[in-house]
Amino acid sequence: MPVTAIVYGNNADLIAEVASLHVQEGDTIADLTYGKGVFWRKCQHLDVTGSDIVTVPERPYDYRRTPYGDKAFDIAVLDPPYIHSPGNHTTDHRYQNAATTKGLLQPEIMLNYALGMIEAKRIAKRQVWVKCKDQVQGGLQRWSHCELHNIGMSVGLYARDLFILVADAQTPRGRWKVQHHARKPHSYLWVFDIPSEQLIKRLTRERVWR
Repeated sequence: MPVTAIVYGNNADLIAEVASLHVQEGDTIADLTYGKGVFWRKCQHLDVTGSDIVTVPERPYDYRRTPYGDKAFDIAVLDPPYIHSPGNHTTDHRYQNAATTKGLLQPEIMLNYALGMIEAKRIAKRQVWVKCKDQVQGGLQRWSHCELHNIGMSVGLYARDLFILVADAQTPRGRWKVQHHARKPHSYLWVFDIPSEQLIKRLTRERVWR
């Protein structure tokens, strides 16, 4: 069966689909926000090096500043804290955002993503994978996946694929008395290429980059 952009299940299901299309034999992978390793539960055959300031004591690295050398891995993976005002959100117990970030709002969240993406690009030879989720903050839609596309382009990455995960586990209902926005039971994973000189010339010629 062909790999499709929409995946139903959990993060492990998502990563298994992404890996089946984009991981090449012999690839080395750096997961810069490893957590408990849930991404890789269905991909234990892959060569993954995880780091996390909370859950990986042998590699307690800040994803924005790692000791890895330039181009040390083939792929770098990033899923930083993205929930605004951590500690007050109904899903905080799942992601432990409050353990690493305190009261961030959308501009600060996007800045941390940008710094992480720059670092991921530095240490990767071929691809950067970035997980994210859109939010509503202060009554306004925050289209994080659109912002991250623009950030990726600005730091010299090429958006190769966008996967959508429709999650089995969803936020409990009843948080709001009046609903103003559609619920978002889905999240995204960008697959960015680190373009070769040949691809850069093509993108420039076709005005994808200016």
